[in-house]
Amino acid sequence: MGAKTLERGEVGEVTELLNDNLTIAHQIASRLKRRYSWVAMDDLYSYALLGLTMSANAYDSTRGVPFPNFASQKGMFWAIDEMRKDGVLRRRSSSNMPRVLPFSEAIGRSVAESWTPDVRDSHADDDRRQLEARDLCMALLSHLRSRDRNLLVMYYADHMTFKEIAKVFSISESSVCLRHKALIRRLRRLATVMRVA
Repeated sequence: MGAKTLERGEVGEVTELLNDNLTIAHQIASRLKRRYSWVAMDDLYSYALLGLTMSANAYDSTRGVPFPNFASQKGMFWAIDEMRKDGVLRRRSSSNMPRVLPFSEAIGRSVAESWTPDVRDSHADDDRRQLEARDLCMALLSHLRSRDRNLLVMYYADHMTFKEIAKVFSISESSVCLRHKALIRRLRRLATVMRVA
């Protein structure tokens, strides 16, 4: 939903809304500081003022929502959007973000000094192994007949007993058990061959 365009007489109303509700910008800046502690408070207040101004321009009193309620929510969202557009915020966890210096401290510092540390994902190796195991299982199952695949799916995925599987295939329980053992031996041999290849 776009912001409404202002008529000439409404400019004064927007200015009045801003002047009467400057405390909302302080509240928004304080809330932003709790979420984005690495950003200087002066910068956050500037973005909060920008969000408040955008809220005042978009405010429609005929909807029955008081301006402070509207501005405290919308102003916060617009402030965050503007911070993202300016590159102050990036979509990753705040603990990995480099500290953004206030303008006065940043003068004279080299851009090369700001860096983002490489963070190793401790679960990446486990996830990779699980994906490789899943791919291997899919490749192994593709070498089986559909009846044998169904037997393994019923046993491992559907958690059916050998007795229940025997009823489905209309064979004895011992036949299902022997067939299962033979399939597992075959899959182990195939897995060894596929890993070597």
